Amino acid sequence: MDSNHSDKNKQIIATLAVLVVVVLIVIGTKVYNSGSEDTVADTALSQTGSSAVSSGTNNSASTASTNSSSTYKDGTYNATGTYSSPGGSQEIGVSIAISNGTVTATTATDKATDRESQEFQKDFISSYKSLVVGKSLDSISLSRVSGSSLTSQGFNNAITQIKEQAKA
Repeated sequence: MDSNHSDKNKQIIATLAVLVVVVLIVIGTKVYNSGSEDTVADTALSQTGSSAVSSGTNNSASTASTNSSSTYKDGTYNATGTYSSPGGSQEIGVSIAISNGTVTATTATDKATDRESQEFQKDFISSYKSLVVGKSLDSISLSRVSGSSLTSQGFNNAITQIKEQAKA
């Protein structure tokens, strides 16, 4: 029985050794490939939504810890974020330019269908950029911008879609 147990232990150790080698190869390949990616020049995007003077300056952003192993392809990505408001289901258009995992430019487009949501989106659009541009894509999670928490939810929904599109 001892030789059976010993053979089983050797088999487990060999399997683990192969697994460790495979993981090291995958990590090494990702590190090597991330160093050879072309850098996209910063692209200035023009804001397409209407802007309004913000009635409040209660802007806040939550930052999640950055996962250094996640990488994104450089480029400009677009998504439409959805959220529920008292006026029904609403949408906000979001465009994000990414270079080396960092947001270099952004625009948001007011796609709200009711008047109150349109006002909140206009206030959000006039104030959110400073909370996004220059930040790691992984760290972006807005909670309340210019008094609008629901529009922030739609924006975060669009960011989630953009992260999926931009995965390397």
